[in-house]
Amino acid sequence: MTIQYKVFDDGIALYREQCAKETQQDFVQALLHEYDSRIPPNFEKDYPCEVNVSLFIDSIDSIDEQKMDFTLSTFITQEWKDTRLMFRNLIPAEYLELDSRLMENVWVPDLYFRNEKQAYFHTVTIPNKMLHIYKDGSVRYRSRVTLTASCPMKLHKYPMDRQTCSLIIQSFAFSTNRVVFRWREKDPVKLNPRLELPQFTPYDLKTENCTDITEDNTCLRLDVYLERNIGFYMIQTYIPSVLIVMLSWLSFWLNVDAVPARISLGILTVLTMTTQRSMSNTALPRVSYVKAIDVWMAVCLCFVFAALLEYACVNVLARNQKAPFPRDSINDTYHSIPSPKNRSNDGGVHVYSKTAEDFSHARNLDILSRIVFPVIFILFCGVYWSCYLIPDI
Repeated sequence: MTIQYKVFDDGIALYREQCAKETQQDFVQALLHEYDSRIPPNFEKDYPCEVNVSLFIDSIDSIDEQKMDFTLSTFITQEWKDTRLMFRNLIPAEYLELDSRLMENVWVPDLYFRNEKQAYFHTVTIPNKMLHIYKDGSVRYRSRVTLTASCPMKLHKYPMDRQTCSLIIQSFAFSTNRVVFRWREKDPVKLNPRLELPQFTPYDLKTENCTDITEDNTCLRLDVYLERNIGFYMIQTYIPSVLIVMLSWLSFWLNVDAVPARISLGILTVLTMTTQRSMSNTALPRVSYVKAIDVWMAVCLCFVFAALLEYACVNVLARNQKAPFPRDSINDTYHSIPSPKNRSNDGGVHVYSKTAEDFSHARNLDILSRIVFPVIFILFCGVYWSCYLIPDI
């Protein structure tokens, strides 16, 4: 008997649930029977329909410096009140959930993104949108959108820069007399806590009302503040360039007579810095101003080029002091045969020699360069990083 009672009780519950569904279906059809989705709420009244907007940014897919835009996937929630849809005390349900095919029969705000380049709704496996109608006439409409919006960037401090990418939301057809957008008071914009970007870190969000008194359309603005991660550029650009500059300084420790080695080292470092400078600008737009990375690469190129010029000066000083005769590899002297007038009375030949002391000026220049080049480069690094790492106020 207990089992039969349970089965009978479950059957009653199932019957009541089925009746409730049929009642809600019939009620929704009756509610929307004479409803005109082309007319906004409060159309016959003197005040506009206020729409509360909120965003949940699920992901920021890309931030492109060349195209000056960014792509993100977001959930847009809009809430407003439509007294034509009130059903208080008519059915026991707190709210009605409409299928995506029934949403076309309900008026929704004509929200659009003014700085959007391209966008689309997600439709897998069904259209990713929902609409709830509450018993007091409140309507909540949520949809998932992926969009690419323009983001003008200032790259003066690249790659230590901070960028601000904005979303501008407006009503396309209705003036502020009919529709007014407002940010939701509590948490109008949320970021996915698991959001990770390879190059940037979002550090702040700012919402504001950008409705201009000279325009008739309501407007909302969201600013996403992004800080570029410099780790990639330290590994790929800054550290290698420092090593190349230090490599050019090895020329100061080589012998003055090591012409092939010093020339090859100088040319190699200059060509390497030129190639690295070209590669650092391939992923950037052709802007007309100087960027931080341009200053760094230009100075590094000047240092390696100056090291090559330093050997040219050393070589000139050495040749001015060196006799034009073969070098004696045994005693490191240079021999010259005097003219007949310098011969002694006994017919002997006096041998004049130039020792290593005759290269003092050339070698002193190398010794001085060993100190001056690193000191000046360290001072430049201190000034460079102190200037560009200070964030803009």
